[in-house]
Amino acid sequence: MRTTRGALALLAGIAACLGAVAYAAAPHEPARPGPDRERAAASLPRPSIPVHPNRLATSTSATFGFTARGRDPHFSCKLDERGWSVCQSPVAFKKVAVGSHSFSVRSIGRNGRHSQPARFRWRVLEAKDFSIVPQLSGLSALYPGSLPLGLPLRIENPNPVPILITSLQVTTTADPQGCMSAQNLVLTQSNASSAMPLKIKAGGSASVPSAGVSAPTIQLRELAVNQDACQNAQFPLAFSGKARG
Repeated sequence: MRTTRGALALLAGIAACLGAVAYAAAPHEPARPGPDRERAAASLPRPSIPVHPNRLATSTSATFGFTARGRDPHFSCKLDERGWSVCQSPVAFKKVAVGSHSFSVRSIGRNGRHSQPARFRWRVLEAKDFSIVPQLSGLSALYPGSLPLGLPLRIENPNPVPILITSLQVTTTADPQGCMSAQNLVLTQSNASSAMPLKIKAGGSASVPSAGVSAPTIQLRELAVNQDACQNAQFPLAFSGKARG
């Protein structure tokens, strides 16, 4: 999207990455447990799953943390219709397909006896790009040695889940004739980060600067050379960013 000052807004994708986990082979279990095995399963504590994704998520990575009563418990896990595998908390999956999923975990006792499983169900939605819309109308003119000018932005989230903006950047895409942006401009990026993200609600928008998150800035240096070539120049700007959902 171009503004009256030649700024260009770019769309930025949502990305997140978590590590995978390796599984060992699950112990052999009879297909039809008898009454003694059922009583043993009932006596073992069912695990709890306090760490899990949101019920609706756009990330294709998912991490689960689980616990059970007892000393040094052992567990087996499975995702969807995959087989049971011995596991330890936390368990991380990546490249989870878009759609509905179920994670199950159970305690394992002696001789392969196990508890009733605990389950968590969630749905992975296809992530949509968020948009960065510059709000540069009425921006003051640049002149050598002036204070940095903030570049206000509006961030729009089309996803049905909240997102956290973790990076906002501005770059120049071309140089006016005779005025090199690399030499004459100072571009300062937003302080949005993983430690200080900007939260945008599902289907909503937010402006920067706000909530402690700064907007990018632009400044024209005062150099000990003739800068007349930069008079009345317009610098095309591109905005990009990152987020997690």
